Amino acid sequence: MSHGDIALGLILLGLSAYLLFGGADFGAGLWHLISRRRSDKEVIEHAMGPLWEANHVWLIFVMVMTWTAFPPLFADVMSTHWIPLSLAALGIVARGSTFVFSKAVPDRGWYAWTFGVSSILTPYCLGAVAATIATGGSSWLGLTGVYGGALTTALCAYLAAVYLIWDALRLGDRDSSLRFRGYALISGAVIGVLALPGAAALGVHSPLILVSAASGLVSLALLVRRSYLAVRASGALAVVTVLWGAAGMSGLDLESTVAQDAVLETVFVALGVGALILVPSMIWLFILFQREPST
Repeated sequence: MSHGDIALGLILLGLSAYLLFGGADFGAGLWHLISRRRSDKEVIEHAMGPLWEANHVWLIFVMVMTWTAFPPLFADVMSTHWIPLSLAALGIVARGSTFVFSKAVPDRGWYAWTFGVSSILTPYCLGAVAATIATGGSSWLGLTGVYGGALTTALCAYLAAVYLIWDALRLGDRDSSLRFRGYALISGAVIGVLALPGAAALGVHSPLILVSAASGLVSLALLVRRSYLAVRASGALAVVTVLWGAAGMSGLDLESTVAQDAVLETVFVALGVGALILVPSMIWLFILFQREPST
């Protein structure tokens, strides 16, 4: 395995983490926009409160790894897709700002609306760019880009609903948990309608797509059976395998753009040292805020 293969694997791991954790935050923003019940919004805000900013560390990691390991590729992607990527960055800033400001002002309507719309804009733009790159398309506004954006937004919505079921139960809000269960069933069905026909049309023949489909069916069955802890794992697997399966069809010329081995070796050492601090800190953060609330 070459240094470039290791770097690519780390980038995909970072994207997977951002999709699972940051993506769930974006999906929660969508449900926050749609929901008309204050109790649902309170569950979402409680679940996101300690983690919404920390999750962006995975996006920063992916960007740093890409421009360090594949500089010409990074430059080409950023220059070609600067409009949707700028919109995605604007969405990240807008949703973060309004999420904080809404807690300090009496009238939250405008902030809540901006937070929700930004939570849709960012995953849509990122998904549109990813699909365009993976298929070798020329524009994020094309059919492939629209499909990728819609699918990514639906994946984020599904993950958020699945995670929020358990968060609502931990807070003792059974009614909200049932509504989030309904959201998960609806968004999961939408993903099934989008994913398999889209993969066939785009020529994605990776076996991981079949794994994703099987995991998705298992997740829906677990939701029906109300196995809420198990569905978090199966739902995450269904989402991540879509990303890895799509990555396998990319025709990017990585060999000609990879950095020298000496550069990558230095990066790997720095990542190892940083991981000793970052990974335990993130795990401890999740443990702290997944505990049962004290009475």
